[in-house]
Amino acid sequence: MSHVTDRTVHDADSHLIETRGWLETYASRDVAERFLPGVISLDLPILDPLMAQAESRLAGDDPELTQALKDKLFGHKGKLNQWLAYGATDKAERSESLDLMGVASQLVFPTLAASRFSRHEDLDVVYGGCDALNRAMADFCSDDPRLLPVGYLSHRDPERAVTSLQMALDLGIRTVWIASDAVEGRAPSHVCYDPIWAMLEEARVPVTLHIGSGQNMPSAYMNVDGPNDAKPNPSNLETTRPKDLPVVHHSIERWLTCMIYDGVLERHPNLKVGLVELGANWLPASLMNLDMGVSLLGKFDEKLKALSIKPSEYVQRQVRVAPLHTEDTGWILRNVGKDILMFNTDYPHPEGGRDPFGDFERSLDNVAATEEELDRFYTKNYEDYLGINAA
Repeated sequence: MSHVTDRTVHDADSHLIETRGWLETYASRDVAERFLPGVISLDLPILDPLMAQAESRLAGDDPELTQALKDKLFGHKGKLNQWLAYGATDKAERSESLDLMGVASQLVFPTLAASRFSRHEDLDVVYGGCDALNRAMADFCSDDPRLLPVGYLSHRDPERAVTSLQMALDLGIRTVWIASDAVEGRAPSHVCYDPIWAMLEEARVPVTLHIGSGQNMPSAYMNVDGPNDAKPNPSNLETTRPKDLPVVHHSIERWLTCMIYDGVLERHPNLKVGLVELGANWLPASLMNLDMGVSLLGKFDEKLKALSIKPSEYVQRQVRVAPLHTEDTGWILRNVGKDILMFNTDYPHPEGGRDPFGDFERSLDNVAATEEELDRFYTKNYEDYLGINAA
């Protein structure tokens, strides 16, 4: 029996697919002219026929294809052209796709846009890019309260970050995606970022880490003096390399360790954290290692002595994680408890799978997940993460 029958279901991970000139529309001319190509340039000639096909369908030239995409949202082979997917670029279609999926709300992330400015040497471009992307995401989600926009915030300049964050909050951004690596020689938990955490906590807007937040496999590890890992296929926008996947969580674990050990989550007990499209197989061991670090070395560190609860308990209280549909979510649930994991589809990215609902259901059935555990996974953990229905 389907888990989602008579149940509210929220989707913690989806994406819009950027088109040529989309981000520039929301930026000043000076900033737009200095955007970088990004991890995959949208100007690549190989993308011309893919975008042309999508534009033709949106213009109504292929109603049969449109209906086929609607009939099989996740599994239609045409979704490999991500611009073609139903609701990938058009916000009215995206709203209808929620009806077809049967989800009550959906977080919407950008795909490539942040890579066009986040590492720019000119901070005017960095923060102009943040503001442009936040305007763009808010606009895409503006016609449907079920579409929840994900914003982006650089903390390379803490003071400018506060200004940019205030604008994002004013726009209605529902969670803020940040980098997980140390920036400008500062730990992620540096006290200069406390105003950011305080603003987010007060607004009940969580901070979110997503794939792309931190460095994966360093480039030196790709140098084998011979054939290297396969390059990503620009047509599906996937930039994760084979060597990246086993270590994608390393930067996230470093970030979490700093945020817990240096007392950020202690000082900001209502700050929620989302970990999205970063997997969760690693999470049980990480919780044990976080606790072990305190139990073995806590007597030597005054900050660790000041923690009021175990590190794993901060995660239970404040961190929510979206597992991959390819992972054994039932096993993870049994090892981390009911309060952390969230359902997600990664729509319309093909790595989200042809049957995300079924994949999660089968894994959870294998461990005989209880009604309470299912309700937490599909509904309540997401609502807690985003402050939905909060008093």
